[in-house]
Amino acid sequence: MARPIDCDFDVSVQNVALDTLFLIVIQAAVAIALGKFIHLSLRRHNLPSAISQLLAGIIVGSLDLHDVIVHVDVQNAEDTFGRYVSEARIFYMFYVGLEADLAALRNDVRRCTIATYASVATCLLIAAFVSGGMYGSMMHTPVRSPEVLAAVLMLTLANTASVDVARMADEMGIAATASGRLAVATAIATNVICIVGEGVFSCMASGRTPAYSASGRLGVGLLALLKVGAAAALLRPAVAFMNRRNAGRHRVGNWELVLLLVAVSFIGNFPQSAGFDGMPVSLLLGLAFPREGPAARGVAEALAYPLHALAMPFYFAAMGMRLNFSAMSGAILVPAVLLTLLGLIGKCVGTMAAARFLKMPLADALRLGVLLNIKGHVNMIDMSFASSEGIWAEQALMAMVVGSMISTIIAGPVFAAVFRREKEAYACSGQALEHMASPEEEELRMLACVHGARGTPGMLSLVELLASEPRAQPTVHVLHFYAVARRQAGPRLYHRRVQDSEHKRMGSRHDAATQVNCAVDVFASATGLAIRQVDAGDRGAATNAKAVRRWTEDVRAGLLLVPYHKDQHYDGTMVCRRDDRRQLNLEVLARAPCTAAILADRPFRRSGTSFQLPTKMSTSMEAAGSQGDETVTTRVAAVFFGGPDDREAVAIACRLAKNESVRLTVIRFVLRGTQHGRAAATSSADDATGGEVSVVVHDDDATGGGGVDPDEECMAAFHRAYVAKERAAYAEKAVTGPMDVVEALRGMAGAYALLVAGRGGRQPAELVVGLEGWAECAEVGPVGEILASDGSLEMGSVLVVQQKAPPPFHPDLPPPAT
Repeated sequence: MARPIDCDFDVSVQNVALDTLFLIVIQAAVAIALGKFIHLSLRRHNLPSAISQLLAGIIVGSLDLHDVIVHVDVQNAEDTFGRYVSEARIFYMFYVGLEADLAALRNDVRRCTIATYASVATCLLIAAFVSGGMYGSMMHTPVRSPEVLAAVLMLTLANTASVDVARMADEMGIAATASGRLAVATAIATNVICIVGEGVFSCMASGRTPAYSASGRLGVGLLALLKVGAAAALLRPAVAFMNRRNAGRHRVGNWELVLLLVAVSFIGNFPQSAGFDGMPVSLLLGLAFPREGPAARGVAEALAYPLHALAMPFYFAAMGMRLNFSAMSGAILVPAVLLTLLGLIGKCVGTMAAARFLKMPLADALRLGVLLNIKGHVNMIDMSFASSEGIWAEQALMAMVVGSMISTIIAGPVFAAVFRREKEAYACSGQALEHMASPEEEELRMLACVHGARGTPGMLSLVELLASEPRAQPTVHVLHFYAVARRQAGPRLYHRRVQDSEHKRMGSRHDAATQVNCAVDVFASATGLAIRQVDAGDRGAATNAKAVRRWTEDVRAGLLLVPYHKDQHYDGTMVCRRDDRRQLNLEVLARAPCTAAILADRPFRRSGTSFQLPTKMSTSMEAAGSQGDETVTTRVAAVFFGGPDDREAVAIACRLAKNESVRLTVIRFVLRGTQHGRAAATSSADDATGGEVSVVVHDDDATGGGGVDPDEECMAAFHRAYVAKERAAYAEKAVTGPMDVVEALRGMAGAYALLVAGRGGRQPAELVVGLEGWAECAEVGPVGEILASDGSLEMGSVLVVQQKAPPPFHPDLPPPAT
């Protein structure tokens, strides 16, 4: 804290402010640059950059730059950087709330609640037990009652730096995994609980707001809470007004963007002015902020780079700058190590106890306990308050600083271990939808790729049908490849140069992205799905395929959707506009770490439903007359020959059948005269069905006997779960050879809005022999090409599915569920 100056209008006051600002800029620049240099050697070990930035802060803090630049006494770095660190926490937690996957958080409420209360309760018990032994060494004399020390020690051991955990998890790419989500959600919940406890405790103290009594401080806190509630209530209408005002734009204007950021800072500082922590308020603002529209995109883009490149590196470096080497001694290191060990014991014992209820491996529970022991700036703020109240001695405060750094550094290798395990688990797990649990028990994460606004509605319509419960569906990521301006060889004419400069000023990226934004906003508002658009430059098939795989692994997608390289012309023919997209699809299928599907959209379908509008906005009532159910607007057929790809196609079709607006029919092609050993009751169809017969399979016949192949098991499971409950229909088409197959496939035109088929690997081979060599597009297979290349305006859209290859055996990972 600066030394008081008697003269109110002394020129030195202004010089002190300028010197302090110059000190902050110099130290921040040096710490950020040094942190990047240190991270060059640490990143090969998969350590988060926060460790490098913390070490850089320790080095910069040891240089004593404040003695050279600032000509006043600086008691500690928190006095100089406290305001900026607080602002960084407010904006970053707002950003975390804005980017949070609300559906995934709702799915993890039970796990998060159990882990939070178990870890907090264990730390409270340990703190209460050991507070008596620490009473004499960490309090001033004369001292207050030991109960005060016990209360502060409880908050110290139980607290978790949610900002630190969220930042490291996001940087390591594990925020989308189950363990990463649990760690971040538990850290935030623990931090909020301790902030509330610390707020209640501060109401009984006088250091933060000396002008108020205890009841007065409580009233100030309630008034700040009312202000926050009123501001949060006005937030959504204000943002909705900005979205309407900027409809058709990629982001809001600059003045509106500045107004939103100032409002976030102002509202987040309401509790700060009353002496409370503003982190929960900023998180609440981010969670309440509307996800769709130009306002959310503008705020997210404006905050992403400054936070990740400047604010957060300075945030971690400022923690290291607090370390005072001249005051280091055994009297500081021993309590620091002791507090760190007590926190580790409390967190790990609590998470291990919760693991029994959550059926979590003990190794994962131990790693979670170590991550929840990160203290960061949270304990530094609390301990500064405790020191000002005479609860902690200055020696104990420095021990807490060292302990916070130790807990953060220890968490680095643990994050690296979690990152490696999650990466191996995703690569070696059975990502096939055929092996997943039911849609009610297993969430399906999806990544959809689009090349422009033309194919976006069809892709989003398919995504909507796959997400039968929007509130439980995790965020769907849409990867948009926009055209990148390429350099032209040779001289250009003057008028071409003028046109090119004008187009550059308009921005090809924003122009293409805005068109996709409109479709994304419409579907997000109409369906209630959380859809996040990611824009990437189209830089060739090889580069784009690497980007698709990287994003698939980052979001831990279980289903990857890519568009067909051909677009439907207005007369029904399928036209290839860019041949490099076909090569992209081939490379994506070869690199896909999960189930991949290619969608051949037909927006000009003449009869029935076409995938261009959300289900709630569609006015088509296809199949309402024949099915007798007006809620059915989309008829879907799954073509089944046999093999893993066809079984995966049936699994995706069953996901679609969970939607009330979908009526599913699985059509199995069999050789005429074969029954596959099943006792079935059949009824002949009329001549118009082309040899189609209805089949009712009995459960005992479908599952009985040894040696039943996977195709029979798949059909038996489908009958039990869907046909027996009248949630779908089943039919068999008896054919004699490939020509009958081609005729039957083309005869499906006009009957279904979507046909789902496997890419290859079909059995028996007699049904498709000769078609493999005739097919031109290997990425969709012969059956998919027959359906997708049909030039009729009656044919529906086609989805061709490829199942992920069986993962290699890994001794440290459990086998995939079957």
